[in-house]
Amino acid sequence: MAVTVSGVYRELPEAERLWRAWRATSPVESSAGLLLASQELLRTHPLLHDQVDVEWTALPEPGQLRPEGLGLLRERVERLTGGDVVRAVFRGAEPSVQGLRASSDLPAALDDLRSPMMVARSGMLVPVTMLAVLSAVTMVLTARQLTEFRRAELLLQLARGAGRARLLGVAAAEWALCTVPAALLGVWVAGPLLRLLERLGLPVDGAAAEASGAAAWAVAGVALVLHGCAALLPVAWTADGGEREVSSRGARRAVAQRAGADLVLAAVAVLAYLQLRQYEGLLSPASSAVGFDPVLVAAPVVMTVAAALLLLRLLPPLGRALESLARRGRGLVAPLSGWQVSRGRAGQAAPVLLMALALAVGALTTTAIAGEGPSDRDRAAFDLGADLRVTGGELPAGARRAALSAVPGVAAVTPVGEVAGRIQGSQVSVLALDTSAVRPVATSDRMASGAWTHAVPAVRSDLEPGSLDGQLALLRKDLPVHGMPLEGRPSELRARVSVSAADRVGRVWLVAQVEDASGLVTQVQAELTADGVARTVSLPLASGSLNYPLQVTQLGLRSAARGFPRATFRLTVSGIEGAGVPSGASWVNVTRGEIRVAGLGCPGVPDDGPQRADAGVCEVSKADGGLLSAVVRGSDPLQGDGADGVSFGLVPAGTPKRVAGMPVAGYLVPALVNEVFVRKVRFGMGGEVRLMDTSEDLFGLRVVGVLPEFPGGGDRDQPQVLVDLPALSAARSGLGLPPVTDTAWWLAAQSKAGMDRAERAVAADPRLGRVESVRSRAAAMAADPFRSGRRSALVLSLVLSPVFAVAGFTVHAVGSARSRRREFAVLRAIGVRRRQLAGVLRLEQLAVVGFSVLLGGALGVALAAVVLPLIVVDGSGRAVFPSLELTVGWGWTAMVVLATGLGVGTVVLVLSRMLARVDLARELRAGENG
Repeated sequence: MAVTVSGVYRELPEAERLWRAWRATSPVESSAGLLLASQELLRTHPLLHDQVDVEWTALPEPGQLRPEGLGLLRERVERLTGGDVVRAVFRGAEPSVQGLRASSDLPAALDDLRSPMMVARSGMLVPVTMLAVLSAVTMVLTARQLTEFRRAELLLQLARGAGRARLLGVAAAEWALCTVPAALLGVWVAGPLLRLLERLGLPVDGAAAEASGAAAWAVAGVALVLHGCAALLPVAWTADGGEREVSSRGARRAVAQRAGADLVLAAVAVLAYLQLRQYEGLLSPASSAVGFDPVLVAAPVVMTVAAALLLLRLLPPLGRALESLARRGRGLVAPLSGWQVSRGRAGQAAPVLLMALALAVGALTTTAIAGEGPSDRDRAAFDLGADLRVTGGELPAGARRAALSAVPGVAAVTPVGEVAGRIQGSQVSVLALDTSAVRPVATSDRMASGAWTHAVPAVRSDLEPGSLDGQLALLRKDLPVHGMPLEGRPSELRARVSVSAADRVGRVWLVAQVEDASGLVTQVQAELTADGVARTVSLPLASGSLNYPLQVTQLGLRSAARGFPRATFRLTVSGIEGAGVPSGASWVNVTRGEIRVAGLGCPGVPDDGPQRADAGVCEVSKADGGLLSAVVRGSDPLQGDGADGVSFGLVPAGTPKRVAGMPVAGYLVPALVNEVFVRKVRFGMGGEVRLMDTSEDLFGLRVVGVLPEFPGGGDRDQPQVLVDLPALSAARSGLGLPPVTDTAWWLAAQSKAGMDRAERAVAADPRLGRVESVRSRAAAMAADPFRSGRRSALVLSLVLSPVFAVAGFTVHAVGSARSRRREFAVLRAIGVRRRQLAGVLRLEQLAVVGFSVLLGGALGVALAAVVLPLIVVDGSGRAVFPSLELTVGWGWTAMVVLATGLGVGTVVLVLSRMLARVDLARELRAGENG
């Protein structure tokens, strides 16, 4: 049938989901080779009417899916694919197509989502649990301060005959009147507050809708129970005679008990750390039962609390140091404040713990948030292999290199070739790139963690034990002669050639392979006349789009044998304009397959043994005053489709002669291998191996270096090899293998802004291919919906941790000052001014705050370095790779510390003036305080 081309189809970037679905359900894998026609043509044309297959493709809309609806979606899909498809589609009407069936990969895809969902749930629960512990400590501290404030009153009522039930009843009523309305109010205002945070741009999407649900009321109930226990149990203990005199512990016994408690805390922290190390993430076999592993989720929280409690042991030495320093003072404020901190250090432990935990959570949260961006960029660069990766496209390799090099913002361009084979039974992937083009960008600043622009390949400094530039230089060391260099910048290849044949022959072509400076090979050909007359033939090159200088690496002869008798050709290549044979090099037969002459029917050679159907070389030598003279036997059209051409390659002096079963060239391609290669193939530095494809020898490799991991190489569990593209082309040319094609292009950007410009420029020209940048890949990782819950929890922890610290410290400061009203009255009575009392209070509280800030900040940063690499995982639950580098968010951490310090400082300034006011007459009356 006649076809009229009315346009060219190019798939849009947003059509990727459709093509991915088609690849799963139909033989159509891409738009390459696809012909689009109207439905009317398919229905009415007589040649197509009975050959039409109808397919409906349904794609889910991820934005409208909720986790709780995934099970129902799976059930409906399984009901469709396993039931009566005709009835489900046509609803009882007459079907318009026959043989209808339904298939879907959606159930399997939903199964694959189980692990990312568990990872997301576990990652969200870690900061939520830390925030819960922080709120619990705050509630216990406030309840304890209220109980301490009422202790004297309780003792007085107990002495006057009040019973346990009455004391508990009154305390419970007072507690309920204060806390129950607060809990109700907290649930009601949570929604508006979350909506306000959402309007401010914080990632708390969807949290406001759940603020008044059953979970919120359950949390409020748990908080009430915890606060009630902390407030009422001391009342019951006091009513039962808990204030009676008890024998004091001996000094040695106290030291032993504290040491035992410290050992227990240290053991718990170490055990939690070992659990995280054992599973290398937040998932374990127990995660599938309840959706997360409570032990692994609680491990970071346990480590934080245990470390904070252990660091409280620094408080007594601090108190003694302040007391010693206070003795040297000549004024009143500093000695009195230091003496008070030293004397009351046991009572300072709770607020110090609260402040330290709040700031540790804040520092840990800011470090986690600050590390997300650099980690995403490192992971994106490792996946892509460079700042930008371009795949597909319509331009030939040479034209694409020229176009990509001209893109604004690009610092380096290299083609990427891939070859697969096996070594000692292991599947090996070989990656080739132009090392000379990328060595200038192999700098230390581009290899730094979290860099905006990267080396090519995008190896991070901790994954390269030596110098990446030096390693890349080894890949092109001792590159052998394998071609005739062409002078200048030719737009065509002009060769002096003659070919003759004794019999009538079909069409004959001279084929040449021209390699550019990048190692990419262009194959050109020109038709010859087999009359024995020497002629100059022109083989056009892609003018202006090749990467000069060029060299001719292969010559060949191809003939159309069908319909003609088997022919014997005499080929003579007298010379190529602008090129000469390097000293000592010679043209040899590199045709793949059989090398024996017997069976070809060569003139003067006994024709014994089985007949060969493919073309072959009878003899080859250097022409007098020329390049190449060869007798070639064409393929036999009567014995099937044998190879219809032969190839000649240029090899340096000393190359071993071709022997049956051996390669024609002895050149071993220098290679960098990954650690998996060393482990599975068992060849390390200096090892020499052959890459095989089934039973065919491809080329040899010589290991010159080891990189732990290869960026852009795909499966990290597979042996991988990195080679220089010109070196690989040299080996393949000498072996008669087809040239390596460019499967992708790696681009290094000049800067962050240059990456954006380059990505927009390539995307605007579909001929160049599909582009993906580190920026876009990192942005896609950041927009992963499975990470939104964890990010929201981190932001809430960052916002609320200073609030808890200020609230708890305020209650502590008020309670501490009120419990010392009689002491202040005595000081006022002996002449201490109110300003001095306010200074004493300020200095006392600021000393506690300063110690807490230092303790909490250091603890948060230290825990971030230890914990974050273990709990920041990918969708499969494994630790992210490249591993998370500690990136302390100094700006955000300073903001948290500053906000907490300003809040506490304001509280101290206000309360110090208020609480320094003492009613001398009332406070000094005997019996007033019981």
